[in-house]
Amino acid sequence: MQTIGAFDLGIKNLSYCVATFDASGALVSVDRWQNLNLLADGASAQSQTRCSCGGPASFQDAGTLLCKKCAKKAAKPILDISGSTLAAWRTWSCGPLGLTPVEAKRLSKTELMSRAAAIRLMPYKAPKAKGVSLQAILVGMEACLTAELPWLAAAQRIRIENQPSEFAPHMKSIQIMLFTLLDHRLRTEKGWTGTIEFANASVKTRGTTAETGKDGKRSRKLAAIAKVTATLGAGAQLTWWSSQAKQVYLADAFLMCLDGATK
Repeated sequence: MQTIGAFDLGIKNLSYCVATFDASGALVSVDRWQNLNLLADGASAQSQTRCSCGGPASFQDAGTLLCKKCAKKAAKPILDISGSTLAAWRTWSCGPLGLTPVEAKRLSKTELMSRAAAIRLMPYKAPKAKGVSLQAILVGMEACLTAELPWLAAAQRIRIENQPSEFAPHMKSIQIMLFTLLDHRLRTEKGWTGTIEFANASVKTRGTTAETGKDGKRSRKLAAIAKVTATLGAGAQLTWWSSQAKQVYLADAFLMCLDGATK
């Protein structure tokens, strides 16, 4: 038996899997399988963009995400404002917020939005990955590993998707950050004696008819999803997998584990 962990790198979607295989490389169990959001302190990316009912989030109420259907049943009404400029917010606040024009003029747009959130459902917008600093990503990694380290410590080998430095320098930095942080924390906190290796992205669709090159991106995604579905077979794990909104990221992490089991 061998237990392998693998990471598919991303910022909004950092997926990882820990799975156990027998001596022949056949899957025995999927021990941990998560799609994490480094912009949300490593919380599940699935929950970060979905309502509790499973629908896509359109509104938020003090951190709780709601789809359009569930928002209609909420105690707070949906925010209805004709414009998004500061002037429009100040005009609107003189009604529902009960502010005078002078009071509204003293407040920034952020302050007005904060007050509005106390009485209205606010539109939900997922945080953007573009322009996020490496320092902010590092904070997210730390929080993520604090929660996930016990699962990763069970792996004898951990694979991280290798990033081409000439085409994706920012992602290459994230790769090295994850490698360094993961290795250090596992050895110092868990007494880990395993190894970490870098895996080429091509291993994820090895053995499939997926196309290569930039034009084959969609082909590779579909091939990866199909390969995972075929490998899982029937059972609870397949049911969970089928319910996930961002299968392509989860597939990549799982397939790197699967590829590693045959080496």
